[in-house]
Amino acid sequence: MNSTADSRPVLLHAHLFKNAGTTLDWSLQRSFSAGFCDHRDDAKMRGNPGYLADFLKAKPQLRALSSHWLPFPLPEVPGLTLRPLVILRHPIERIASVYEFERRQAVDHPGTQKARNGDLQSYVAWRLEQGTGPVIRNYQTRMLSGVYPGNDDDNQLNKAVQLLETLPAVGIVERYRESAVLFEEALKNDFPAIDLAFQRQNVRDASDQRSPEERREAVERELGELLAPVLAANSMDLALYDRACARFHKDWDGLRESSDLLDQLDARCRQLGAS
Repeated sequence: MNSTADSRPVLLHAHLFKNAGTTLDWSLQRSFSAGFCDHRDDAKMRGNPGYLADFLKAKPQLRALSSHWLPFPLPEVPGLTLRPLVILRHPIERIASVYEFERRQAVDHPGTQKARNGDLQSYVAWRLEQGTGPVIRNYQTRMLSGVYPGNDDDNQLNKAVQLLETLPAVGIVERYRESAVLFEEALKNDFPAIDLAFQRQNVRDASDQRSPEERREAVERELGELLAPVLAANSMDLALYDRACARFHKDWDGLRESSDLLDQLDARCRQLGAS
């Protein structure tokens, strides 16, 4: 949706669990300051487009909002132009990140207990069971389709793909720096001062210098005989990720002066580290 002279643009970050969302939220907080809301009242937001519409209308100062439970499809809100941002991740690497995060959490629930008391294989085998929540089963497709938990359904993938096609840009965790540049370029008309320079937040292992492909292969080896059922349980997420990567590469290849823009982002990130 394009903004008009009499509409207020609002950036909406669909903060998907373990998809670099905390890093993006850090940048949004820094860039928008009091105009940013990290919305954590999940019970009110989940599946409730009317609540989101009323919340945005009641806060005229709001320029950006992040939520783990944006209600897709988003509502039409008179006077507002909603600009959703999404970052997707390869399902295999995401699974390892979910496991490590649950191991580190100080809270106690079945997921954290299973992660702390077993290896990746035992945790994944448990998460593949029905009734454990689809945290590693087509999770990204479910969230973007607005059908969660629900049963696997091709219509979920169709809805998620349709959403991708409406986004100003698509982010990829494994190409986070380039994703930040694409977001800035896609949103600068609505938000001229947007600055998504970042310091990585909530990173599993900052010293890990392996490429995404190398990390993914290591996880696949660790999964062993579970790899086939994991891939089957994430067939929609794999297809969605492929579509997202195709969109990402098209946008990146079509971006003028992309190397210069990336260098400028890196310089801003280094400055943040120095300060």
